[in-house]
Amino acid sequence: MIAENPVSVKSYSELDGYCEFGFPATSFELGSLAATLPRVSSSKLDLRNSKLDEVVRAFGKVFDGREISVCRLIKAIRAHLELMRSGGVALSLVAKDLESNLCKVEQLYRRHPNECKTLASLLEFERDEMLIHRGNELEEDSAAMGLLWIRRSMSFQLLLYDSLVPTIGKHPKQAAQEAYQETLAPYHGWMLRTLFQASLQMPARPTFIAAFGEVDVSEVDSQTDTKVANKLRALVSTLEPLLQRWTDCFVAMDLEDTRKV
Repeated sequence: MIAENPVSVKSYSELDGYCEFGFPATSFELGSLAATLPRVSSSKLDLRNSKLDEVVRAFGKVFDGREISVCRLIKAIRAHLELMRSGGVALSLVAKDLESNLCKVEQLYRRHPNECKTLASLLEFERDEMLIHRGNELEEDSAAMGLLWIRRSMSFQLLLYDSLVPTIGKHPKQAAQEAYQETLAPYHGWMLRTLFQASLQMPARPTFIAAFGEVDVSEVDSQTDTKVANKLRALVSTLEPLLQRWTDCFVAMDLEDTRKV
């Protein structure tokens, strides 16, 4: 349904005016099934105004247990891009691809904010009003295509971040390669697969911990390590239900385009 009084958004900064921050409840019920969103107290995380802190907070506001807010998702992805860039060249190609796909979502949201308040309503609008698919093959420049690849990229990031939580575990390079094979490789052709795998030259875990903690590697001690690991754990636990709901929306609307690129 087209809104009678559409809101015009002329700049990205105006998106703040359409976001209602702070869901009062962290629990919800789906039929007879009750669930609680995995939230971690900010006091326990010792959150400061760092890039990782902003990402944890931003993604915590995207999904209320029922709907995914597109406005908040855009803001969270933008914050996440800054975090990825702080990780150095290892994540540069993934970040570039993520931003390209985010632009597709932003363009549609700016034109039709009332019709695109939630992920479900955005997909329904593009599918029914803009006819962006043939079967489950999406138009390349559609917001739906952008959201599909953003979800896959975020799934890759989730597995990488999860691997950084344990003090002793896989080397980030091995974790990144395994995460890539699970989340992105099935949809990449030979050329793109070769390019991505070559780009995943991950540094050792202490380098990531230092970058995300915004300290020098020489300053990483057990306290810093624990704080950053707790924040990464909080981010992972927030992303898991979000990405599941995200996937469910695409599957329910038959928009899960599995073609290789």
